[in-house]
Amino acid sequence: MLKHVETYIAIQEYANIVSMITVFIEYFYWHYGVAPSGILHIMQNYLKANWHRFLIVQHFKTLFAPWHRQNPSDFGNRNKTFGDKIMDKVADIYIRLIAAFIRLTIIFAGLIWQLILCIIFLSLLVMWLVWPAIVIYSIGKGLSLVYLL
Repeated sequence: MLKHVETYIAIQEYANIVSMITVFIEYFYWHYGVAPSGILHIMQNYLKANWHRFLIVQHFKTLFAPWHRQNPSDFGNRNKTFGDKIMDKVADIYIRLIAAFIRLTIIFAGLIWQLILCIIFLSLLVMWLVWPAIVIYSIGKGLSLVYLL
């Protein structure tokens, strides 16, 4: 009877060890297989949202368009002299250049923010991949300090 109890206890210990190993294997599979692709997917969503927030493509398409579709030549009386028409065209060009400068500034800010987001998410990914090694090293270092004292 005692031999059966010892065998049962040994089987239980073996099952516990196997289940712990299975948990560690599943964790490492998730940590290094599933989660990095999730982080990259989240990064892709942030970059896409940022791209749409700054309207980068739209600003490139309308780079030299009038600001809010307003031309100075659209205002005023209809009976304009030749000099008035030339001044209106110069003012229209001036407004378009100012609008282009504003749009280029917005595009540049959006691209800079894209770069910052990439750096942040790639740093997060590197930290995510290195974190278990840092934890294992820290635990080992701490245990060595405790047992050397």
